[in-house]
Amino acid sequence: MRISPAIVRELALEQGFDLVGFGPADPGPHAERFLAWLDAGRHGDMHWLARDADKITRPESWIPGPRSTIALARDYGGPPGALPGGGRVARYAMARDYHRTLGRATRTLREQLEAEGVPRGAIKVGPDAVPLLERALALRAGIGFLAKSAGVISPTRGPYLLLSELITPLELPFDDPAAGTCGTCTRCIEACPTGAIVAPHEVDARRCLSYTTIELRGSIPAELREPQGDWLFGCDVCLEVCPFTGRGRAAGGTGVRPADLRPHPALESYTLLGVLELDAAAWDADWTGTPLRRANRNGLRRNAAVVLGNLRDESALPALVRALADPDPLVREHVAWAIGRVAPREPALESALGRETDSTVRRALRDALERR
Repeated sequence: MRISPAIVRELALEQGFDLVGFGPADPGPHAERFLAWLDAGRHGDMHWLARDADKITRPESWIPGPRSTIALARDYGGPPGALPGGGRVARYAMARDYHRTLGRATRTLREQLEAEGVPRGAIKVGPDAVPLLERALALRAGIGFLAKSAGVISPTRGPYLLLSELITPLELPFDDPAAGTCGTCTRCIEACPTGAIVAPHEVDARRCLSYTTIELRGSIPAELREPQGDWLFGCDVCLEVCPFTGRGRAAGGTGVRPADLRPHPALESYTLLGVLELDAAAWDADWTGTPLRRANRNGLRRNAAVVLGNLRDESALPALVRALADPDPLVREHVAWAIGRVAPREPALESALGRETDSTVRRALRDALERR
């Protein structure tokens, strides 16, 4: 099945994508790297990756007759993201959920290709919501090269890329691999706050702030809380230090964002204390449509407690003390840690220890008291 590559590119650019490439429908040698990463347990609690490993590494196991990938990317670089008053947020998460905006654009492109003669239902669509090695497909389609941080760097757009793709039965001419490499640069490895980039091109997700503040549902390991610094959700450090950042939208420095990259209203109105005290009704009323929902409400409140502890802002103490009585033990545990950082002599710690029944929280309270 054939279609003009020029038409595909033109339609994709009309949908707001900055980069378009054509490549194989399978991840190629990246599949073995992924399986070894799983075997090493570096996916942490993201059990769905192991569950779907066959589909992820062999698209033909769930897509009949795939021949090519249309790889797409949008440059989301722009001003750093943060809540008013502090609490950094990864740039991609400042706007409304990119799964919606990119997904809508990708589905529209699929519909346009169907109008050009591709059989309806023959094309499968991302982004980041189906079992695919998206970065591998982007690399094989020439969108960029593999960064030492394990991301994709476009030589023209830099590392701030949202990826999407269409797996198709089309016979498209594959693009050449992207020019460029990281060379001898190791800035991302050296700058990673938690040492999560354990080797060039290899990340241990269990140590990565983009895992511990988003995907992890339990306690953030104690040794990773201080390195979290003021990151509320995700982390951009490996991108910020990358020399290629100066080539994309992030290099503009104008503070102007495309319409679909403008901050979600909640991220312009809530402070860290507001997040810490966020109740279920406000969560549903104010935070719908933001990627931060991925962390779930109590996970985000857990993150806010850690950031408040790292900032050592004594004005946050009354809210932290109130949160020692929170119904969720996960929140109470991290609040106890935060108070131990801000005011280890706070009398509320001993009072809370006297009534606490959860063993993990009791241990956190005792640890906080020992900081005296």
